[in-house]
Amino acid sequence: MERRALGMVAIILIGLMAIVATAGLDNLPPSVRKSVEAASGVLSNDRSGFDQQRSQIESAISSDPGLFQNEADSWHQRLENDSKEFDTAATKLAAAEQLAKANRRRDEYDIERGINETNSLRLEALSDAAAIRSETERWVTAKKSLPDRVKAMKVAYDALESADADAALAPVRKAETDWPAKRDDLEKRLDGLKDFKAQGQKIWESSASLRAQADSKTLADSEIETLLSEADQLDSTAREEKESVAAVSTLAGQLYVSWDKLLLDIERGREPRERVRLVETKFPDATLTHGQTTSEERWEDLSDFRVSDAEHNVGMVIERKEAGKYDSEAERSVQPPAYAYIAPPGQSNNYGSWSGGVWHWLPEYLILSHLLSTPRIVTMPDYQAYYGARQRGETFYPEGYGRYVPRPAPGGYSSPGYTPRYSRPPPVEAPEVSHGFAGSQYQNRGGFAGSRYQSRGSYQASRPSAPSRSYSRSRGGRR
Repeated sequence: MERRALGMVAIILIGLMAIVATAGLDNLPPSVRKSVEAASGVLSNDRSGFDQQRSQIESAISSDPGLFQNEADSWHQRLENDSKEFDTAATKLAAAEQLAKANRRRDEYDIERGINETNSLRLEALSDAAAIRSETERWVTAKKSLPDRVKAMKVAYDALESADADAALAPVRKAETDWPAKRDDLEKRLDGLKDFKAQGQKIWESSASLRAQADSKTLADSEIETLLSEADQLDSTAREEKESVAAVSTLAGQLYVSWDKLLLDIERGREPRERVRLVETKFPDATLTHGQTTSEERWEDLSDFRVSDAEHNVGMVIERKEAGKYDSEAERSVQPPAYAYIAPPGQSNNYGSWSGGVWHWLPEYLILSHLLSTPRIVTMPDYQAYYGARQRGETFYPEGYGRYVPRPAPGGYSSPGYTPRYSRPPPVEAPEVSHGFAGSQYQNRGGFAGSRYQSRGSYQASRPSAPSRSYSRSRGGRR
């Protein structure tokens, strides 16, 4: 009985082996066999491409041996090594093909490894030959274009030499006069332009002999690279100087512009945004008269952690820069719109004046007031509350501005007669209060005191007095 059972098992095993053999379950996957066939065709094509590039390189070297005398030996050695890599790749592929012919599934890993190694060697050799070919073309082109490069050096040098007379610097010189506080900074930037000129002069003088030889067509091939390198350095120096002139001119122009960023709306969501209105006033000079006001609205990205604070400041100015400062010096503190343009009580400035305890804008700045959504009436208590909050490093919200929530300030308030209901100190250093244009020769020191623009108002230019108790709309505010 046992022998009969063993015989049945043997018959079954033989049958299963026959099924496996006839079904091809031990064969290589078709995709592997196709990879071997494809690798063979690619290797053959790339080897032909390599041979063609090598022939072109050899031809270039032999046609102008003087031009390539320093690189020829190195290039020959690299090409020889590349050729050997192709031979090694062919050997590895041949081994993979032999395994593929055996058609055994257990050889799949070795076949794929052989194909990968073949491709790596093939690509490395072909890339190196292409790099050498590109270098030979660069040298040939450089030699042909040498006369033009020498002419371009003269153009770059002349641009460096004429920089001081460039009309682009005229606004900078004017700004130095109009804004004495910025004179030293602007002068340092102009001094940097002199460094570019000195560097260009040095390159020009050191390349004089090579340029002369290039003009007379006696420049040795071995010196071409040196001359081209100096030409590139001169071009770079001229370009950097031009960019520096533009940068300092841009800074000078910023001094004649005041701008405010007004927060109009908040959009929550996966990517929160804030809609702002940028209101700019450009002045022709530092007298800050006859300004031209424009505005632009746009959406800006808003980080998640700023959304809560931003919602409290809708309708408020969240950034501003006064004339006489660079954009990088913009004040990033929340404040009621247009209050920064108002003179202290009893005084006047280029934007308006006080009359009957109410601030009145000059006609030419009504547009500015409108674009900033300024409260229709600003009274002296309004301004006094704003000024007092600024002195304490807090934010003042006029009636109807900001989506504020009750939040008492820590420590209370010491100002007599004034208890704002909603305020908190800002999370950053309190900004310096400025009612004029610090650093300008036309600086407002309380109605332009000490200048021909001096205010003759009956109030002193000192710190405003404390707000009165009767002002019930005043609110310090959350930023």
